[in-house]
Amino acid sequence: MTVNKVYLKKSEAGQGFLEYAVILALLVLISVFGARAIGNKSADNLSKLLPAFNQSSTDSPGGSGGQSPESVLLTSDEFDNLDDWKKINGPNCWKTVGGILQVTKGKCTSVLLNQTTLPDDYLVNMSMAQLLSGEGYGLMFRLNKENESFTGYSFQVDSGYGNQFVFRRYDKNGTELGEPLASASFPAGFDVNAAHDVSVSVAGNTYIAYVDGVQVLTAVDDTYSSGGAGLRTWGESQSQFDGFSVTTP
Repeated sequence: MTVNKVYLKKSEAGQGFLEYAVILALLVLISVFGARAIGNKSADNLSKLLPAFNQSSTDSPGGSGGQSPESVLLTSDEFDNLDDWKKINGPNCWKTVGGILQVTKGKCTSVLLNQTTLPDDYLVNMSMAQLLSGEGYGLMFRLNKENESFTGYSFQVDSGYGNQFVFRRYDKNGTELGEPLASASFPAGFDVNAAHDVSVSVAGNTYIAYVDGVQVLTAVDDTYSSGGAGLRTWGESQSQFDGFSVTTP
């Protein structure tokens, strides 16, 4: 009788262990399949989010200056000197002071060309452009030297033209086309004498200007298909610049 009781207890203990093992196995299976289901759902959600993220990343010109992740730097200058620049029109009124490019004469109409040979399409940026006094300044593109003059385009922050952003074209002998290619008034609260980040996207016959990362003006013209980047000053304007760069679009 004692033996039977002992056997019964051992049998009950073995049965209990077996039940626990089965329950544990079921819990493991539930955990595995549950994790897979959650993982698949997370992957589905992630795959849905990625296209939206990729789309949003192409909506802007790439932050300050307008660079995309695929952009390649073509040239840059912090204005320690003017070795890579050439005055191609007007008097020489450009000077670097402490790593800043400045217009140094009280009255000067002049064009300065960066001598880097560029592809047809690019993004030109000046991370700091500031009009200290006078009428305005221009960021030039598809700029070419023509004897003692030039041809090309300019995006201008132009308080002298009714406080407007302006795209202009310059033809043979640097002759300014009478009417701008495009123009738009400064937005409310825009401080023309503050330092601004200015860039122009040059692609085919379409030119898009950005000020402080915001698109402000677009122009279309197919007269000139290639040329370098540069700067323009006119009248009694006093300006200063820093952080010049050109990248692929």
